[in-house]
Amino acid sequence: MIRIDTSPADVGMDEEKLTLLREDIETDIESGLSDGSVILIARRGKIVMHEAIGFADRKAGRKIKTDDVLPVMSLTKQLTAATVFRFIDRGQVTLTTRIAEVIPEFACNGKERVTIRDTLSHQAGLPMQHPVEDWSQGNEAYVAKICAMPPELAPDGVVNYHAGAAHAILGEVVRRLDDRNRSLTQIMADEILVPTGMTDTALTLIGRNDLADRSAPITMCDDSKETIPQRDIERIAEICATVEFPAGGAVSTAYDQYRFAEMFRLGGTLNGVRVLSPAIIKAATTIQTGTKLSGLYKASAENNFTEPFPANIGLSFYVRGEGVFLASMGTLSSPSTFGGSGFGGQLFWVDPERQLTFVHLVVGYPQLYKSRRRSQRLSDLVISAVSD
Repeated sequence: MIRIDTSPADVGMDEEKLTLLREDIETDIESGLSDGSVILIARRGKIVMHEAIGFADRKAGRKIKTDDVLPVMSLTKQLTAATVFRFIDRGQVTLTTRIAEVIPEFACNGKERVTIRDTLSHQAGLPMQHPVEDWSQGNEAYVAKICAMPPELAPDGVVNYHAGAAHAILGEVVRRLDDRNRSLTQIMADEILVPTGMTDTALTLIGRNDLADRSAPITMCDDSKETIPQRDIERIAEICATVEFPAGGAVSTAYDQYRFAEMFRLGGTLNGVRVLSPAIIKAATTIQTGTKLSGLYKASAENNFTEPFPANIGLSFYVRGEGVFLASMGTLSSPSTFGGSGFGGQLFWVDPERQLTFVHLVVGYPQLYKSRRRSQRLSDLVISAVSD
């Protein structure tokens, strides 16, 4: 993909509205809601805004740059899912394949029927969260713990988001299916990162000093008790520097996330290379969870006097869907809008109807509910900048 930069007016966008977006982010940084942001906005494959605002490391006084390498948190899940999709496209596994067919020891305590689709869509009956230290011994050891556990079924009408377990299992699925004995890091690179040209993305920093030298730390700007303890989030960076964590350990740049999003927007091709089939992309960006509510945000929404809202999960991708509710992709986006989101506000989405792509990578995280509110506000500013 040849990078094309242009003016907002060239693709029917209002530059003054994008100025408001920049000012909004600057205000958040000044108020201490976050430390820094890298944003990228493109329409019809042309980049109209790619800017770094604030700090990569506020304590050290280091300003953020557009090519800084940031932890992308749960945007890793979409990379892991896309890796699984490659195996599906080759017929090595299907959406109805039971996990136990690939990982026999998973078939205990009532988990025998869990499928690849269940796992990709956070409906596998796995715990929402595990102690962060469970991730520190490597993915295979973590998977062994998951296999021995009984299911943890969600309440009726709710999707219990699997923060770590589902994509740990999916990582082990592709590792066992692989006939070349590659590491998870190498599988993801060969299957997705290399064909998509994502040279500044990796599952761990092992052997990637070129990325480590440009990386920003994970820091919390909010130590409220609302969701996950501050130290747990900051510990993720220490663990994922040396451990493959396919649910939340990748690092990337805004431009690489844009390339990934564009590959999906263009139906699975980039640079003339077919990465994924249109069929698997359609399935991935179709809601698989029906009208079930988001278990991840249910308590936070109620505590903040907000109605609980639908999970709207496809195959690890979020889908905007119908209705007006608190949505990271904004309330003004088209129903077919899809993307990913990660703790603290890491975000990419594609609005196919508007041919609009937005990437926002954050340094210095607010807590879960606050970051979702912020993402909605920024996303709506981006969408309202479209003038035709």
